[in-house]
Amino acid sequence: MRSIVLEIRLFFICLAFLTRIPSPRWIGFKEEWLHNSIKYSPSVGLLLGTIQFFVFLLFQFLFGPTIAFTISLGFLLILTGAFHEDGFSDFCDGIGGGWKREDILRIMKDSRVGSFGAVGICVLVLLKVLGAYETLSFFQRKNLPIISNLTSDIHFTSIWLYFVSAHTLSRFLSVFVMKLLPYAKEEGYAKPMAKEITWPQILFASLWGVLPYLSLAYLHPNFFLSLVCIIPSYIYMLRLMKRLIQGFTGDCLGAVQQVVETCIWISGVFIWTFI
Repeated sequence: MRSIVLEIRLFFICLAFLTRIPSPRWIGFKEEWLHNSIKYSPSVGLLLGTIQFFVFLLFQFLFGPTIAFTISLGFLLILTGAFHEDGFSDFCDGIGGGWKREDILRIMKDSRVGSFGAVGICVLVLLKVLGAYETLSFFQRKNLPIISNLTSDIHFTSIWLYFVSAHTLSRFLSVFVMKLLPYAKEEGYAKPMAKEITWPQILFASLWGVLPYLSLAYLHPNFFLSLVCIIPSYIYMLRLMKRLIQGFTGDCLGAVQQVVETCIWISGVFIWTFI
């Protein structure tokens, strides 16, 4: 019973760390819980993807897929406090504006948004919206209903998995960075969560992080082709971090999550539309 209560605590601690959703007061807090809660990051992604999906459904009846997706994206930015987007922006500023390791880390730590960060976040959001628009519009052009039977309609399930996979797989791969690279700074926001990452935590995170993606690929085998976009982008970012700062920071984790998520949004365009 105690172990179940502890796991519930870990989930809510991770939820509070990654979003603005408040935890119940009885959850409490201990620093060692924060170390162990990172395994629930993909689980939080499952919740966020589901919330975004239902916000999209609510507004797509009124405004169509483009505006509905943009509203759902804005709602999620409010819900998360643009946590990962901020990391991506800082990552762009650091990598784009720094020449040496010390300069890159110093720029990343600066809370102000520079030119590289502003341009990067604009392109990122634009790719998300346009990628999702082209994909979701495919169902409308083919007269495929998004909702008909909530328990059996494959198109409803496919779109839900499309939303969820973008958030779960990206968060799992972000967590996996912690096992592949050392932490690049002496102290930092992600340091408490990074120093205790273990293979059992990685395995647990992979169950929630990979299962929605595999389910979507089972329904639509062509979606495995999204790995052509995801894997090279992921490897490139790992090599970039290793070469320039010899490790990762919290901003790097946010950047990886955002890049992988965007890869999934845009993958639907050529997988469902052109293949």
